[in-house]
Amino acid sequence: MKRSINKILATGLILATGILACEDKLDVLDGNNPTTESYFTNAVELQNGVNAIYSTLRSGSMVAREYFFLHDMRGAEAASGGPQLEAPRAELLEQTNGAPSNSVLGNVWNGCYQMINRANLVISKAPGVTDNTTLRDQLVGEAKLLRAWAYFELVSQWGEVPLYTEPINSPSDYKGKSPVADIYNLIYTDLTEAAQKLPAVPAQPGRVTSGTANAIMGKAKLQQADYAGAKEAFLKVVNSGRYSLVPFLHNFDGDVISNSNKVADGHEFNAESIFEVAFTDKGDNNFNWGYNGEGISQPVSTVRNQDYGMTWGNVIPSNLLLSQFEANDPRYKFTIYELGDRILTFEGTRPGRQLTDADLNVAQSTRNGVRLKRIFRKYSIYDWDDNGFHPGGINHRLIRYADVLLLLAECEAELGNFGAAAGYINQVRSRPGVNMPAVTAANKEQAIRAVMRERMVELAIESLNNIDILRWRKKGYYPSIMPDPRPGQQDLLPIPAAEIAANPLLR
Repeated sequence: MKRSINKILATGLILATGILACEDKLDVLDGNNPTTESYFTNAVELQNGVNAIYSTLRSGSMVAREYFFLHDMRGAEAASGGPQLEAPRAELLEQTNGAPSNSVLGNVWNGCYQMINRANLVISKAPGVTDNTTLRDQLVGEAKLLRAWAYFELVSQWGEVPLYTEPINSPSDYKGKSPVADIYNLIYTDLTEAAQKLPAVPAQPGRVTSGTANAIMGKAKLQQADYAGAKEAFLKVVNSGRYSLVPFLHNFDGDVISNSNKVADGHEFNAESIFEVAFTDKGDNNFNWGYNGEGISQPVSTVRNQDYGMTWGNVIPSNLLLSQFEANDPRYKFTIYELGDRILTFEGTRPGRQLTDADLNVAQSTRNGVRLKRIFRKYSIYDWDDNGFHPGGINHRLIRYADVLLLLAECEAELGNFGAAAGYINQVRSRPGVNMPAVTAANKEQAIRAVMRERMVELAIESLNNIDILRWRKKGYYPSIMPDPRPGQQDLLPIPAAEIAANPLLR
């Protein structure tokens, strides 16, 4: 099932240790240790450079671990599972901001800039590649999209940050902060060009497409309150005819190996997926704690199922999240396990067993006055395996079609089209296997309130609530529509201390 970017990375990845750190020896070119000057002479080599960007994206410093902690700890959908939650993550969850020394911030900051530098290298070398211009142009589109995504992460969380558009060739190639408007202008330019260069159908599962570019464009414009521009971009996704809603749980399953046997394949790269990061259950219970995504000669796993499940129990559902689910919404059980629920059912084909108090080494949470131990079911593997430590292979969907529909609903609400807003919300509520009653909205407050609730229950713990909160807080919807779920929280993160120490232009 994982005929994806994983396979390319395992066979053709050219990494910083080989390209960026090597030196000429007696002015004789060593074919086994190419330099940035001698490499990137053809489309295959350029593709290896793009693969290195994806490698960083799925590393432990990014989507395999620290990325989801950065966003989910700054959102309102998670609570601490207990004292086992590590201090840097607890700080983001429980304090108004992270300290400059916070390791989660440092890892994501470094991961984003590593993606950017690798993208800049590919883009700078592309004009010299002439053997396959069609592939070259597609690869430039991928590099520009991934650079734009990384800059959107940085500008939305940190605000003014250094803006690099050329590869860094010297430790002294520092830049100071750039205005937020300049960063967004580069994001818009990159995404416009990427949408033109990229195919609608991915060249290979796991690679980005024109649909990915348009979805990120919509998100960036929405964050800047350009509702007409965001709507235009999101409608390109909808009108492409490429995407549709699938059964809810098909977005959160994947390949699972238990006792050396593959017991699940999942439904990855399905019709709802717009931007998906590939992981693989390697069956060896190993995780790349190196956090750099480099030098890997095998597929990569994630520990999200460990952190948010019962194995480590670092994170549990917040009481606020639990309160947002309507009484008969099946997404509650699709999203959350609680004491007494059944696991190991193999998608309902086996009786399985009940979760016991001894299984759940986590704090209790409260829903409708009932205190129980609860964990997240999304991205867990407990329907197929409960053998303790087990890094997972379930892909992370960074953007799915339901997300786009609900953001379109928000655009329509902001533009005064309340019926259209309800219509997009109801598409999601009537998705296969959910079939919740339709909502109505007669005014802006009703429409925005419906968007807020639906995004929380549909997209719970998908690392999206943080940026939603930042957008809605800026609009004044806290407290005009509902209380601020993170009162006193500072909107922008501090630049990591190590970056300030290294870069004299940031002091």
